Amino acid sequence: MKKKEKVPFKNSVKNNIFMLKIAYKGDKTLVIMRLVMGLFTGLNHGVSIFFISEILNALDSGRDISYIFTLTALMGIYTLAYELFFAWYYKILNPTHKLDFVRLLHKSFFVKANDIDLSCYDTPEFYNDFIFSMQNCDKSILNTVDQLADLIRSLVASGSVFAVVLTVDPVIALVILGFAIADMIIRLLQNGIYYKYNIEMNELWRKSWYIEKFFSLADYAKENRLTDIKGNLLNEYDITMQAQRSADAKMRFKVGLYNLLASALSCTLTAFVLIFMAYNLIVTQTVLIGGFTVTITASWKLKNMLFDIQRKFVEMNKDSLYADKVRKFLQTEPQIKSGEKSFGEFESLEFRNVSFAYKDEKVLDNVSFYVKKGERIAFVGYNGAGKTTTTKLIMRLYDVTEGEILINGVNIKEYKIEELRAKMGAVFQDYKVFAASVAENVLGDVYTEDKKDTVINALKDSTFYEKLCELKDGINTELTREFCDTGTNLSGGEEQKIAIARVFAHNNELIIMDEPSSALDPIAEYNLNLGIDKNARDKTVVFITHRLSTTRHVSRIYMFEKGKIIEHGSHDELIRDGGKYAQMFELQANKYKV
Repeated sequence: MKKKEKVPFKNSVKNNIFMLKIAYKGDKTLVIMRLVMGLFTGLNHGVSIFFISEILNALDSGRDISYIFTLTALMGIYTLAYELFFAWYYKILNPTHKLDFVRLLHKSFFVKANDIDLSCYDTPEFYNDFIFSMQNCDKSILNTVDQLADLIRSLVASGSVFAVVLTVDPVIALVILGFAIADMIIRLLQNGIYYKYNIEMNELWRKSWYIEKFFSLADYAKENRLTDIKGNLLNEYDITMQAQRSADAKMRFKVGLYNLLASALSCTLTAFVLIFMAYNLIVTQTVLIGGFTVTITASWKLKNMLFDIQRKFVEMNKDSLYADKVRKFLQTEPQIKSGEKSFGEFESLEFRNVSFAYKDEKVLDNVSFYVKKGERIAFVGYNGAGKTTTTKLIMRLYDVTEGEILINGVNIKEYKIEELRAKMGAVFQDYKVFAASVAENVLGDVYTEDKKDTVINALKDSTFYEKLCELKDGINTELTREFCDTGTNLSGGEEQKIAIARVFAHNNELIIMDEPSSALDPIAEYNLNLGIDKNARDKTVVFITHRLSTTRHVSRIYMFEKGKIIEHGSHDELIRDGGKYAQMFELQANKYKV
């Protein structure tokens, strides 16, 4: 059973202060005006009680009618001014600043997400909290500001009203205070139930979202229609929804019991105040009708304000539970730190006794090799052998567990990480095409006319040019329909050519090709190799491939198996040795023999 998460009071205060700092940094006007509105709306309760009290007292004491009219007119003018100010803030000022704040906040989260280590995505607990923070950060932070403003309002309002009730009857004031404390305890217990429910449901919601994506996104449409996997997912959906229903029923039963108790307390308090004040009015005659009316009004306001105060504390504690996740995410510092050394021209790459593990699972084991500038090498082996992990270590997407990686004889940890990666270009096996124009996809940046030749030449070398000529808007054609209804969806092979062109468009000194021709036909693969020859003539290229036709012309081949290099040499050398590489090559060659 998962342990229930709790945030101590001290940490709750820290979390709320942290959220307020984020809000203030994001939009000072939004925070200041919201707190000022809390103060004004709080004072409004006391002012309203004051005017009502003065008017009733004037009637009881037989004051001149002109005085009563004057008080009434002043109350009307004040109410009108307050309502106009209230409408201006909530209908005009606040919505505009709120939109700007949410935009800036989300951008800061996007930047933070880009800075965290890739290894964070491999940790389900962190990743769940990360997604939760991204989806709820604006609501959590704005709620913190709103709760503080409402707390100020309630404190100011209850202070002024409490003074009125105390002067009339201290017993009423103390009874209302006692009932408010009891209600606070009930709400705190409910808060714990809601939080535990949301944490439990987070994983279930994630499962149901995946199933919804499967049946709604085009990415899954073909497999959905050609396999029976939908039956498995529909069954999983039933199980997930049943678990949600069970968790929801359990939560509502517990919350319902507490709501019933809270309602009973409220009814008891209402009955006590009415009976007590009626007794003073009718039996003891210690209260006049004006005083009775003012006291009842003040009593209701005080009861509501005190209940509101405790609810705000409860809500702020609840927001703190969520804020704790946001704070932890924003305070997560990358473990891969940039060095201070500037990077010159690439001369050599060396792995020296490198080992790497994901958590406790060893993926690479004592790997060593040396590559000189201008060489072309290939990593081959079956899936899961450690080939792609090796290239991720080269780019410092991860850091080694043991050993060291040297570039130009210097440990790569000593280089400035931005300069290091700027020297490298990569086509990943799980390449992505962005919701942007063809040109922006190739450049990975904003397109300007002076970059036109660079884009077109890169597309020619990646064998995409023939398709480019078919596109109505050429390199300005929008890809995907995420942002543009008339956007173009490319085939898998065409998308891969865009990803390859992305490498050709930059002057990278070290190029990593992870299955660069996996989605290409043989002719496109042949032309791609010509493009690589042209663009990478004096550059260092690392291939990861299962198509061993590519490896025949590289300088050296490294055969990976279970995280180790078990063979290395040229194609001819490895064929003569008759080892694992020769066996793999022979298996592929037999497919083409008659």
